[in-house]
Amino acid sequence: MRICIVNEYFHPDSTGGTGTELSNLARNLCDNYDDVEIDVITSRNLYRTEVTTLPSRECWDGINIYRVATPRPSKTSTKARLAANFLFSAAATLQLLRRRYDVLIVATAPPTTPIAARAYKRLTGTPYIYIVYDLYPDIAVALQAISKESRLTRIFHRMQKTWLHGASRTIVLGRCMQDYLGRHYSLDDRNIQVIPIGSDPELIRPMPRSTRFRAANDLKDFVVLYAGNFGRHQNFDTIIDAAKRIGAVRNDISFVFVGDGAQKEYITNRKVEEHIDNLYMFPFVPKEDLSDLLASGDVSLVTLEPGAEGLGVPSKFYNILAAGRPSIALVSPISEVARVIAEAQCGIQINQADVEKLTSTVIEYADSPELTARMGVNARRVLIDKYTNRHVSDRFMMICAAAVGREALTEAHVLPARTKVEH
Repeated sequence: MRICIVNEYFHPDSTGGTGTELSNLARNLCDNYDDVEIDVITSRNLYRTEVTTLPSRECWDGINIYRVATPRPSKTSTKARLAANFLFSAAATLQLLRRRYDVLIVATAPPTTPIAARAYKRLTGTPYIYIVYDLYPDIAVALQAISKESRLTRIFHRMQKTWLHGASRTIVLGRCMQDYLGRHYSLDDRNIQVIPIGSDPELIRPMPRSTRFRAANDLKDFVVLYAGNFGRHQNFDTIIDAAKRIGAVRNDISFVFVGDGAQKEYITNRKVEEHIDNLYMFPFVPKEDLSDLLASGDVSLVTLEPGAEGLGVPSKFYNILAAGRPSIALVSPISEVARVIAEAQCGIQINQADVEKLTSTVIEYADSPELTARMGVNARRVLIDKYTNRHVSDRFMMICAAAVGREALTEAHVLPARTKVEH
């Protein structure tokens, strides 16, 4: 089976986002299935790096990567960003027409990528599978970046509905997203498949809290960890306010922020101006140090803005599960993260602006090591049972087979897992 993945970012991008997730998916499909050939059409840009020298073509251990030269999307101008998005989609279409594939996999980076899939389908009859990581224009409306009533929003909504209904299958990251597409885009549940991001239980494993990261940064207290992007539309005030309250009454609880993003300066300024001495800021760590970093937290934070449930699922949640740590999730009760936490008893859901509840929960967890440890065991168990990368790639392979009219894969088609993963 010849599969082509189209996405703006891809390997060697390993700093998060769709590029990292699709790189992991492609690697797992290529490594675990003996009848799969994978090409990737992507840009020469990296998600968090301004200047790159990526080659126009590369073979990554059997995966052929074709890179098109397109501008980096603007971070400040919506019109310039959309122009760059359309340029990538046009260049990807031209690149697609040079070869023939059995099925395409496209995602929402950039949001216009399905244009290439629709054009290729019309010209060749090739089906496409559409992965919705972040649903546009809906998420931009929910975060008040654009108006719900604007002409651009209405046009993009109609385009999005066309792309969704034209896909052989639409993949979403959670049940909340499945419900949303049914309500807002009249998409039949039979055309939607829920496949979470997942995590690699060999790369990220439960470890003792005496980590290299703790030692290097002299962290000895109970650590509440936030690792990820400091997004422009994320609300960090609830976390900062809780850290400030706790710091006024306890000296054995630290809040540790690791990452980068648009609100890094805002967080830093609040820390300095308000003398929040139990809040620490660090840059991203290399991928190979992620397991060590996640083990450094006694609990980890997951956040999602009000109104964004149904429009995305924080991928960091599954790495926290793999690390065997409880999650404190500042999310809506209907979000996928909240549902998994309730089902697996691996943390707690807290409403996004509830500073008092976050404060009392952190103190409770710090004073209850047995409770924290039990939730961490539950987290690792549910990851192994449901959310490993192998679970994800197996389900994708079944969908690809169905899209091209093949029978469901048998064990003979699947290579054995390289190593056995223990709980």
